[in-house]
Amino acid sequence: MTKREMILEIYDREAMGEVSAAEIRIIQSGLIEALGTGGMMSPAEITRVLLDEDLPVRLGEVFALPAPLDAYEELFSGRATPTTLAEAEETIAFLDRQRCRFIEADDPIGQRFARQTGQRARQNALALAATSPRGDRAPSRDDAREIAQWFLIWLETPEVFPAWLELRKRALKMAPNAT
Repeated sequence: MTKREMILEIYDREAMGEVSAAEIRIIQSGLIEALGTGGMMSPAEITRVLLDEDLPVRLGEVFALPAPLDAYEELFSGRATPTTLAEAEETIAFLDRQRCRFIEADDPIGQRFARQTGQRARQNALALAATSPRGDRAPSRDDAREIAQWFLIWLETPEVFPAWLELRKRALKMAPNAT
């Protein structure tokens, strides 16, 4: 059964009349329940299918709904800009918790967002290392390079990262100029 057919089947099964935001959410839930996260469709996509069948849709309500990826974007918003080692450690811990949660939920979109946020954080740290001015108030270039390395290790081997980080922090304490 195609997504289009499933949308129409859910519409019929639920005896929907005029489709509003509530009915769109019911259809979205039905698609995800049947197909997993691969069944996710935006309100606009669902509306297109319904309108193609000349079914009544309250367009104003439907288009006011958030897009399916908005929740992911909100969850990871502002997480790609750590400028201190403490912020980097906190960010990686957050990303890893989310990654594990999304693996358990079999949510590849969430997993992708966690990984992409880590990649952006690494790129931001590399850019900061390259452009950071010298001075007391600016994050140090060495710290920015260290942050980039932490994200690289997490991206490549997230399961090993916590143990690696503990060893790395011990090494940094013993040799403060090791970064």
